[in-house]
Amino acid sequence: MKRLVLWGALCHALVLAGPAAAAPADPSGAWEGAIELPNVELAIAVTLARADGGAWTGTIDVPAQGLSGFALAGVEVGDGTVRFTMPGIPGEPTFEGKLAAGGDALAGTFRQGGQSFPFALARPSAGAAAEDEPPAPPAAVPGEGLAGEWLGTLDTGAFDLRVVLRVVEAADGAPRATLDSVDQGAVMAVDALTVEERAVRFTVAGIGAAFAGTMSADGSAIAGAWSQAGRELPLTLRRLAEPFALARPQEPRPPFPYDSREVAFPNEAAGIRLAGTLVVPRGEGPFPAVLLVTGSGPQDRDESLMGHKPFLVLADHLARRGIASLRFDDRGVGSSEGSFAAATFGDLASDAAAGVAFLAAQEEIVDRDALGVVGHSEGGLSGPRVATRHEEVDFLVLLAPPGVPMESVVLRQARDTLRWQGVDDALIERAMARQAETLTLIRGFDGSGDELAAALRKRSESLDDEFDAEERARLGLEPAALERQIAEGTTPWFRSLLREDPAIYLRQLGDVPVLALFGGKDVQVPADVHAPAVEAALAAAGNRDVEVRVLPDLNHLFQHAGTGSPAEYGTIEETFAPAALDLVADWIAERAHRARAAAGEPAPGV
Repeated sequence: MKRLVLWGALCHALVLAGPAAAAPADPSGAWEGAIELPNVELAIAVTLARADGGAWTGTIDVPAQGLSGFALAGVEVGDGTVRFTMPGIPGEPTFEGKLAAGGDALAGTFRQGGQSFPFALARPSAGAAAEDEPPAPPAAVPGEGLAGEWLGTLDTGAFDLRVVLRVVEAADGAPRATLDSVDQGAVMAVDALTVEERAVRFTVAGIGAAFAGTMSADGSAIAGAWSQAGRELPLTLRRLAEPFALARPQEPRPPFPYDSREVAFPNEAAGIRLAGTLVVPRGEGPFPAVLLVTGSGPQDRDESLMGHKPFLVLADHLARRGIASLRFDDRGVGSSEGSFAAATFGDLASDAAAGVAFLAAQEEIVDRDALGVVGHSEGGLSGPRVATRHEEVDFLVLLAPPGVPMESVVLRQARDTLRWQGVDDALIERAMARQAETLTLIRGFDGSGDELAAALRKRSESLDDEFDAEERARLGLEPAALERQIAEGTTPWFRSLLREDPAIYLRQLGDVPVLALFGGKDVQVPADVHAPAVEAALAAAGNRDVEVRVLPDLNHLFQHAGTGSPAEYGTIEETFAPAALDLVADWIAERAHRARAAAGEPAPGV
């Protein structure tokens, strides 16, 4: 799971609301609905109004991304037709629809970047607006100096991004700071922070950004401008009375009805020790047990992302159901040794195998007939690989696992991102043809990372011949962005991942029970592509103990979602849908019962 960067390739996403209510015969007032894009609904909330002189105005909201009250342009109403546009958004989005005779529905065509999609709007049900209203931001407070926490919102034109500036005074009296992009789950170092009288300046070199502002007389706010990638946006930072915290109601709180132990275990082949948390139910063991394996990128043991801790919530839920678990920091993360940057996919899978071996050795805790792996996203690729090589694995739970070759996964994600940004199909296909050639180069390259980087830079020299300046801008092919892509594309992890095909492992799991869950609104590992592929590969193995489920309203993190866009992850308070947690626990408990029954023994702890 990759973290996003300020002003990065966030998807345009909105929220769908409820049934229509009675309404007047003109389009004045509030509307809610969705645009039907490939694999996802983009929901919208629109308000239209007519001035005394007859001119129409309107606004559009994007709750999932914090966009509220974005002014529409070119609002026209006549002969039952309603038209409006969203100025300044890439691809110049336009809407044209017909108003139903009763005035309670509006449907038509949404156009952006040369593409057309159907949209439908309806009047919101009574009370819906109040329920969907986002919580009010914390009030600003007066204060002295710069130390403390400051909250602001960047209105990028397509969505809002909350940022928190955290400032402390060092022993030498100089201020030190970090900047959190709250809705993207990124924490960045602040450089060159200066305060002269009431003028405040700082830079964030890691993303090429800068801020300059003036503190108010009472010290409650700093009003100024945020500059990045040639753009300048207004930004006001407001002093908070209390540290900023996201609402995460599912995060476990003590007292706990189970025991948690800090543990470390070796990966002897790699010569490193990995650190984690072993959670053990109270009562008489041994217990069914699982190893939790995170998704892509360097992750801590809780799989922390955008303020959420999915594996902490999952481990808590399993323990309350009598199921032990081990979750661990990826190598080079937290308390684990090693280097993530230097690791291949196979290296990371060997870390998971070491975790399985550690669990298998805990004979007083772990039921050796009911030991499994729960893998999320890329962890859903690691789990089957480990199971094919280690007989200790009795079952697998795969959460949003890839089912097709990873090279095609990368291409699909790139294509979908460009579509969400409103790039026209013809340009996307040209870009994807080039991207496919680049991935083939990376996958088959036998030289060092430095040699591959040189080859990729050489290849980038032909971009000017294939795409004009406007096209390069729309595709995000600026020099700095290209260097970031080259840096990731030359890592051992990425190079090795491109060579992986999940079917190779799934077709070897003829006698390993498998539960595979997918979110119906997952736009990173779309269920319509991957669920059939996983099911087919397991069927080819002759595996009869397989359950593949698509949970309709859930995203890649198994949250209830409006659109499934990654831009929603941080704004959703739910960390892990309770129904999905129950499904996982029920399935594991049933497999444990079957294993114990086959051995002629009761199944304790479940």
